[in-house]
Amino acid sequence: MNYIKKIINYFIYFMKLLWSIIAYIPTFFIRALTVIIICIFILSLFSKVSDDIEKGTALFIPMNGILVEQAQEVNSFESFLGGARKSEIELKNIINIIKAVSNDKKIDTIVISLSNFIGGYPADIFYLSEALNNFKKVDGNKIIAIADQFSQASYIIASFADEIILHPSGGVLLTGWSSKRVFVKDFLDKLDVRVLEFSKGEYKSATEVFTRSSMSNESKESNSKLFNVIWKFTSKSIEKNRNLENGFIENYIQNALPQNHNNTSMAELALNNGLVDKLMTRVEVEKYLADQFPDEKNDWKFIHYRDYEQNLPEKNKNIIGLVSIAGTILDGSQPRGSAGGENISAMIKEARNEKNLKALVLRVNTPGGSAFASEIIREQVLAIKDRGIPIVVSMGGLAASGGYWISADSDYIFAHESSVTGSIGVAAILFDAQETIKKIGLNEDGVSNSPFAGSLNNGVLLSSPSEEVVDLIQGNVDRLYNDFIEIVANGRGISIEEANLIAKGRVWSGVDALEVGLIDQIGSLDDAIDKAKDLAAIKDYYLKEYDKTKNNISLIIEFLNLFSYKNDLEMRDNIYFNLKNELISIFKWSKNLNDRNQLYYICDECIIIN
Repeated sequence: MNYIKKIINYFIYFMKLLWSIIAYIPTFFIRALTVIIICIFILSLFSKVSDDIEKGTALFIPMNGILVEQAQEVNSFESFLGGARKSEIELKNIINIIKAVSNDKKIDTIVISLSNFIGGYPADIFYLSEALNNFKKVDGNKIIAIADQFSQASYIIASFADEIILHPSGGVLLTGWSSKRVFVKDFLDKLDVRVLEFSKGEYKSATEVFTRSSMSNESKESNSKLFNVIWKFTSKSIEKNRNLENGFIENYIQNALPQNHNNTSMAELALNNGLVDKLMTRVEVEKYLADQFPDEKNDWKFIHYRDYEQNLPEKNKNIIGLVSIAGTILDGSQPRGSAGGENISAMIKEARNEKNLKALVLRVNTPGGSAFASEIIREQVLAIKDRGIPIVVSMGGLAASGGYWISADSDYIFAHESSVTGSIGVAAILFDAQETIKKIGLNEDGVSNSPFAGSLNNGVLLSSPSEEVVDLIQGNVDRLYNDFIEIVANGRGISIEEANLIAKGRVWSGVDALEVGLIDQIGSLDDAIDKAKDLAAIKDYYLKEYDKTKNNISLIIEFLNLFSYKNDLEMRDNIYFNLKNELISIFKWSKNLNDRNQLYYICDECIIIN
């Protein structure tokens, strides 16, 4: 494996901080131990350096974790010391590697392991799957998908493979999409917490988990249509990939599964119905791969996808900028994985100041968030547009609410068929816990020189807000909603009345968004880049991605992790990733969102992960 380039990239950062890190260690013994450990890693580095990839090597892609637009930044030693670390697969990174391998004559097979794949947005899963499909289209190339058990999300990816191998004790869990939420109104009532909801748009349901005991009819209507569209696209894709007749997947779920009654194992059921090609134990899979890709030194001949050296694109005087808006939009400067208003604005400004910038592509994959942060990002988008530079938006799995606020003024918008967008509406929420604290013997009292003092910029109130405060917040919500409608109307070239009809907080699939005029075309990030090139009227270009620089701790951890891959099929288990959803508080509105005025363009209810 060729590690040389990675060594150069990381070693500089590593050495700069080495002695400063050791200086913080209190005793000579521990300092010496640290130096020894570092030396071991360096020695392991040189022991792992090998010649170029041999012909007949397979690319191994273990999909361990959740597929995300942008991986969250590691900002401490917690991961290095054995603490919890999120298992995330960065979409653009893995897609770029697959593209690079497609042109590598030494690699004609991708082996993708999906046992530990958690999921992601449907559109992101399909984007990855289509990259695999493009690899497969090259003459002589093939894909092998293996798993102990296929979830619905993992099977979408597997269906694009030439060969699907399932463990005999596993199965294929195709169930359809669902949208279920935990409603906490009755719980809050028992605590005497009064919820003050401020929203505009009858389909804007992000706050209803706090104000209702069940899903509203409007939310059921919107989500049912959304999920039906996504599921139809999903099932037809699987049927096409596996050469199954139309309607097979629906029949499998409605009839084959419920009628099985323990007569056949789930694995045999999947095999008999053409969903998989082989049933093999882990040992049998290892032997099978060893036969396919013989290697004298290891069990089988492969290279881990993270070890594969990509050819960097040649720089060109014509620049197309790429800025990712990934994760919840928050005020201020935020680490990677969250869309900090200050970070994203600075990146777009940096692109704007680029002398040879010919076009800008925004990759938008966010449920929205802070109204203020969304607006300051939009301001920089408009500044780019004022220079006459074309702006193209590529929507990922979710580009709703604040994501659409930012996107609306662009010159052209792409989305996947299963992208979730829209949710054009505004919401705000306050928790009045005055009666709650009285129950435990606490009382808040004091003086204020206005009805607004001490009542704003605080998600949880220990005393009831004045009528003036309530009226002020609702007035701001109404004003921002009208602003949102106007932005959509101007950006999409439609009337205020037409914009209002497709707004009201309603969510749309990419297919429906195209029909109602919220987007311009179904397509991928690659399509968006091609469109940017055409709008800029250039032939050759250099794609420059603007990204928040990883901190030095992250770089060191990545450096050390280069040597931690196992040379077998066993996944690098992370016992913490199953806790991800459990650690999300039902009160994340008040805990995580940080708009200065508690006003949000957010589509909390339309996050789809399976």
